[in-house]
Amino acid sequence: MTDKRKYGKMSLADAREIYMHIEKEEILKGYTFPSKPGKDGYYRIYVSDVSKRTGRRQIFAKSLSELKDKVYKHEKGITGRTRKTFHDAYEAMLAEKLKYIKDNEKRLSRQNTVNKNRCDYNRFFAGTEFERKFVDEITKSDIEGIVLYNLKRYNLRDKALKSMTGLMRSTFALAFEQYWIEDNVFLRVSFQKFKDMITKEVDIEKRVHSEHEVRRILDEIHRHQAEKPWYIPAYALEMQILTGTRRGEIPPLRKADVHDKYIEFKREQITVKKYGDKSEYFEIVEHTKTYRDRFFPCSDEVKEFLERLFKVLEKHYPNGSYLFPADTANGVITNNTVYEYYRRVCRKLGIKLCREEIKGTHSFRMAAGKRHKKSRKPSDFKGLRGIKKKATDGIRTRGLHLGKVALYQLSYYRIARIFPCE
Repeated sequence: MTDKRKYGKMSLADAREIYMHIEKEEILKGYTFPSKPGKDGYYRIYVSDVSKRTGRRQIFAKSLSELKDKVYKHEKGITGRTRKTFHDAYEAMLAEKLKYIKDNEKRLSRQNTVNKNRCDYNRFFAGTEFERKFVDEITKSDIEGIVLYNLKRYNLRDKALKSMTGLMRSTFALAFEQYWIEDNVFLRVSFQKFKDMITKEVDIEKRVHSEHEVRRILDEIHRHQAEKPWYIPAYALEMQILTGTRRGEIPPLRKADVHDKYIEFKREQITVKKYGDKSEYFEIVEHTKTYRDRFFPCSDEVKEFLERLFKVLEKHYPNGSYLFPADTANGVITNNTVYEYYRRVCRKLGIKLCREEIKGTHSFRMAAGKRHKKSRKPSDFKGLRGIKKKATDGIRTRGLHLGKVALYQLSYYRIARIFPCE
């Protein structure tokens, strides 16, 4: 660093690095570090933490240098005294997302959101000069520049652009709230100027399987069921095709959720993505993605399917309570099982799976919505007290341009404290 100053070749990034080095030294001077480790070989020190009863918490490390790095990392957090870079502010924003959730099931869902945020951050900001800048020195032009940079190197659709700008919006909002910046320059940027650089959305009709393809897939499923009637994933895939259910809502379905005129969806199996030192695992939670119970009317087609499935369960899995049992930690098939089986079926039938068009098993959500829009009749809602008119009117009027939520608009009927009678 001294050589760079001597020869006048120091860039702004170099100056920032020198500033952070000096800042670290000054902050660490305020701590009294232990001269030797404890009996267990660890060095320990207390730092402030307002979330603890005592107002402080202990940090420990195997070496003194590691302990100092941990203390400095603590100071870079939301309550710390360091000048924050964009990356520091972003990490503090993610920590805030998890900090105020007490319910463990909600925390698992939020952890998945945080993991998705990290993937987006790595895609758009990791390794850039933008993430190393102090958040209080970032200008409107800097924000426009990083957006332009990503739009040039990637073919981004509107949703991806909103993911990128959403991370900046949340980060700058926290920075302004914590007085790390005097002005939220993000709010001064008009993203409308980038509209002609956004990749056009794929037509909704291309994002679902054709009726002919769906029939071929169903025929192959039925052939597989006849050959191996005990193979549960084949029945799970058929149910997803018939109902358009999210794949996480299929595994936790129980026999008790099936009624004469409807199927009750009120739980889901979450895929908790790998984070930190924790490997990916599956967890069944007592709510759906939207935290709303739903009731799916049983058409003749669905009733016929359920009759076949219950016969298989009675013969091969007589003592279980789930519709799709398996020898797993949760006692049900995993969320990946149905998708892997679906891929094998498509490969066998020569059906091309294109990431840009057909979105895997998720495409059945839109296909089911379209199918139910065409075939739904008032008799399907007989016995669903209080929602018959609302549901049938909605089926006739809403279109498929609603994208991924189309199925919920077309074939799921949300009920707030109104329970169907049999």
